[in-house]
Amino acid sequence: MTHAITILADENIANIDDYLSHHDINVIKLKGRDINQAAIDTHRPHALFIRSVTPIHQGSIQDFGDVRFIGSATIGTDHVDTDYLAKRGISFTNAKGCSKHSVAQYVITSILTLRPDSAHQPITLGIIGLGNIGSTLAHYAHELNWQVLGHDPFLAASAINNSSLDDALSRSDVVSIHTPLTHTGENPTHEMLSADNLSKLKNNALLTNTARGEIINQDDLLNNIRIKNLQAVLDVFPHEPHIDQVLLDHLDIATPHIAGYTLEGKLRGTDMIYQAFCQEFGLPVIQQINPLLPDNPYKWPDFLAGVRSQPEQTLNNYYDIAKDDRDLRAVSNDGVHPADFDHLRKTYNLRREWLS
Repeated sequence: MTHAITILADENIANIDDYLSHHDINVIKLKGRDINQAAIDTHRPHALFIRSVTPIHQGSIQDFGDVRFIGSATIGTDHVDTDYLAKRGISFTNAKGCSKHSVAQYVITSILTLRPDSAHQPITLGIIGLGNIGSTLAHYAHELNWQVLGHDPFLAASAINNSSLDDALSRSDVVSIHTPLTHTGENPTHEMLSADNLSKLKNNALLTNTARGEIINQDDLLNNIRIKNLQAVLDVFPHEPHIDQVLLDHLDIATPHIAGYTLEGKLRGTDMIYQAFCQEFGLPVIQQINPLLPDNPYKWPDFLAGVRSQPEQTLNNYYDIAKDDRDLRAVSNDGVHPADFDHLRKTYNLRREWLS
């Protein structure tokens, strides 16, 4: 049987069959790292559905063949050269904001796990990058009565975009990174947190990074963990999908790039690129997201009340982040190797978002 449209899809994109089975489409699922020039040459797809593990740039793919649409089920776009695609007339979309609640709730969980007193005693939270995720985190922080020092040089001053980078780093008890990874232009973020900026952190500060690993210089982080007695939570790593053993040994919480891995966040990512795909190819949008979501018992107001009265039990019930940390360390053998890192992500038991 000949299908009108062929899609190469990352096998780890959530519920892809639920969305595409309604249409006359040939869906070929591959490991994300195997969606490359050879796969395009072999399968001649019209569209690619990818995640952040698939690089799309002139160095990775030179001949797109019949590809006219690429959808990335991710918030970040640093793996895609969008200018390169535009010059070739290829439509691109990503899933802006799909996991903003998931990642923000991950950060809240990590802070309360390491510093349970912060449920009662307000802290100062520095947020670097105030896009979808950073601004959502600020909302949750305010509901916990935390002070927010936000910094985003690309946005106008506001109630949350209220600090210089130096102030956000030097005055915060906890600093959370939510910028894209950029190498050029104004305020590039590649190794933004290297020796100079890391030295501005308070002694005993907590640093979390759920953005991109290369925003932090690994050697300088290790040095400042020792000198300033920093706590560090990393969901992303400088040499991902490899994690150095020395780095792992110095982290308070380490997880395999799963901060956004909730059922709601993953389905939103698929839903967003599906809708854009249908628009590009003139297809009706048949599958909706809500029928794919089971009832959700997890509510943010209940979490907020519970974490103040029974913090340990509430954290365990809503998100036992320590288990994710243990699972990652359990596969370490002189560091975490790429195959083990990818396997943990592929087999991850998706969490649920806490509904407002």
